[in-house]
Amino acid sequence: MTIALAAPDQRAWLDLLTGPDAEGLLAAALGADGAGLGTWRVHQVHARPGAEVTVGYDVVARRTLPARPGGAVASVDATAYLLATTAPLPPAPRRPGAPRLAARPRVVHGWRHPADPLLPALAAACDAPGLTRRLDDAGVLAPGEAVESVAMVAYRPLRRAVLRARTPVRTLYVKVVRPGRARALARRHDIFEDGAVRAPRCLARDDDGLVVLEEARGPSLAQHLAASGPAAQPGAIDPRELLRALDALPARATTLRRRPAWAERVEHYAASALAVHGLDAGRVRRVARAVGDAVATRDPGPVVATHGDFYEANVLLAAAADADDVPGATARPRVAALLDVDTLGPGHRVDDLACLVGHLAVLPALAPTVYGGVGGLVERCLAVFGTAVDLVGLRARAAGVVLSLVPGAGSRELAEAWLAVADGLLPVPESTLMTTSSASHA
Repeated sequence: MTIALAAPDQRAWLDLLTGPDAEGLLAAALGADGAGLGTWRVHQVHARPGAEVTVGYDVVARRTLPARPGGAVASVDATAYLLATTAPLPPAPRRPGAPRLAARPRVVHGWRHPADPLLPALAAACDAPGLTRRLDDAGVLAPGEAVESVAMVAYRPLRRAVLRARTPVRTLYVKVVRPGRARALARRHDIFEDGAVRAPRCLARDDDGLVVLEEARGPSLAQHLAASGPAAQPGAIDPRELLRALDALPARATTLRRRPAWAERVEHYAASALAVHGLDAGRVRRVARAVGDAVATRDPGPVVATHGDFYEANVLLAAAADADDVPGATARPRVAALLDVDTLGPGHRVDDLACLVGHLAVLPALAPTVYGGVGGLVERCLAVFGTAVDLVGLRARAAGVVLSLVPGAGSRELAEAWLAVADGLLPVPESTLMTTSSASHA
């Protein structure tokens, strides 16, 4: 089916895929499988800066049943999850649930979850009996053990998915990545085996992109902060413990492929923030320019092993007694394991620290009643981290991380609040500091 639509930029694609015209695309996608479209709503928008737009929809698919002799025509409704993307996908034979909707000179691809065109293992991972067979063949399961339930934890269409699989005796995590990336992901988990800080152990991998991980136990830093409450959040963890965890990353990570840091792609994120939320262009560009200037002029420090996505949800804690083992002393949380090591590799310590600071800094605006005291922890982290890396560069790169989060904000109001957070993290220009200092001595 050819749909004559011109979409010259990301904003136009967003308007198409989230507006009323999306109904025609969804109807065409369901029609390819012999169903009609009932109700529909946008569930989630994934807009990669300067690249594709992918949208997920909750829909009701309506199928007409053959009429019985002498009876009226009946229909049956069923819920479904459809996705549409502007990503340039390679040609492939048509599969049920994955129609191709051409919109020359570009193409909109649609599919029904879990038939992700670039994640061929996703359908098997979402099916408990099918996953049981896969894990049994890989020797992961004990005799008689079977997967009872599978739940989606995270899904980035066309890129990766994380699922939680439960058996009667344990929980496993299944990552689904593009087939060419499964081996590299397994390798990253393997090099943590003898380290002071662990990552979940890789139990199996398949060439189609399915990677099975052991469960890592302990609350995440995000859960710990929420449980601590706003009043205790500024002191809920010692920033030096976070530095220790990064220093414990395996040195072999420096031999892996390097990925650009968030702040190094700030112009892309700025463009996406403008396209998705229509924010004040002057303010967005001012933040992006300040971040870019700092990246270009400030010393980032030596190349070391970096996590690449070091933030509160990926840090698991285990309480440890005070160093002096004083009876009755309050236990201090320690970092026990790191999740999502997909981005492990060479980089600069300042970018891991900036990633954490940026993610922490947006929490109060995201959930003020839960994370209202995290601002105090951000200030403590900046003070401690600033003794290990260049503070000016740290603040600017943290602002860049926040700007990278803005396109994914759930509303324009939240996007504006996060833009203000990014602006507030920017270091005060040194010329301003000199002027202020001179005035104070006048």
